[in-house]
Amino acid sequence: MITTIPQTEIDDFAAKIGYSPDDLLRESLIAFIGQNLQEVKTAIFHIQKQYCIENPFEFEKLYENGTVDEKDSWKDFQKFDHLFYKQEILESFLKQLA
Repeated sequence: MITTIPQTEIDDFAAKIGYSPDDLLRESLIAFIGQNLQEVKTAIFHIQKQYCIENPFEFEKLYENGTVDEKDSWKDFQKFDHLFYKQEILESFLKQLA
């Protein structure tokens, strides 16, 4: 169940900790995005280490030269590609907030 916090409670909390409601929202988003970005980068690192690659293009080259069998690694490739996309979105939004 999702609980909605009334704006008055947010305003009151922000005032108690010395923030404006807008600053509180901004700082909360920065922290949330930063945490998610760290999780994404960690997942990317594990796949990079497993396959000795840096990016999805290098993963595709593993298929092209027959180093890796597609049927055994297709899910990893899809996850890796999606993680790079997610990282790009998170970093872009984080720059907008900074």
